[in-house]
Amino acid sequence: MTKFARILDVLDLFSEGVTLLTAEDIASRLDISRPTAFRYVRELTGAGFLANYSGRYSLGARIITLDYRIRAADPVLNAARTVMRDLCAETACTSILCRMYNDEIVNVHHEAGYDDETLAFAGRGRPLPLFRGSASKIMLAFAPAARLRKLYEAHQDHPDVRAIAREWPAFQAYFAAIRKRGHYVSNQEVDGGTLGVSAPIRLPRIGAVATLSLLFSVDRLPLLNVDGLAAILKTRNREIAERLHVLAEEDGAGEA
Repeated sequence: MTKFARILDVLDLFSEGVTLLTAEDIASRLDISRPTAFRYVRELTGAGFLANYSGRYSLGARIITLDYRIRAADPVLNAARTVMRDLCAETACTSILCRMYNDEIVNVHHEAGYDDETLAFAGRGRPLPLFRGSASKIMLAFAPAARLRKLYEAHQDHPDVRAIAREWPAFQAYFAAIRKRGHYVSNQEVDGGTLGVSAPIRLPRIGAVATLSLLFSVDRLPLLNVDGLAAILKTRNREIAERLHVLAEEDGAGEA
């Protein structure tokens, strides 16, 4: 592992439950020496990624500015944002855009629907369970086979994985069936009282770059046609993919 990657590991130590850490805490949690930990926090503080509160460190303001920039510059988000708003208006469901970074499925944007306030879904930047929920399962279903196998081997003893299958062939078949269907419907897998319908945003020669989901309260299930929602979602995802394709062509023409 490079020094750069090791320094970034410091940032991953922070969470909702861990907001302040000393250099000694960081040394212990990363199993590194105290001088190395002090060097890491000094570099991160100097770059604005950490803030120093009398020897205790929190995430710094630089991360906030980077979040602002990615909201403005992320091509997938820019292509999806207006489509998501239209989806909410058309279906009255909450719309969620998720992407996969390393081994995490992350909610990067949401547009509020009719019963948005009653849904306890994760907010922007908060990782979702890797093997539960419609967004995660559809992303895994469209992941390359080698990556899916690697994830299975790394997490095969996790309860969520064992709830899907006890052996790799059955696990692979489970996600192959989802892939063939082209969408996944979850029923209270992540949040009690919430259903989700998800489908991938796919680009030629690249594959699934994100998933788009519609979330709604279980109380509304008798009033909604879930298969119809899935069909609408797939149509909208093709619109987003076309926007991304056009954007890539424009960028390519600009470089020529």
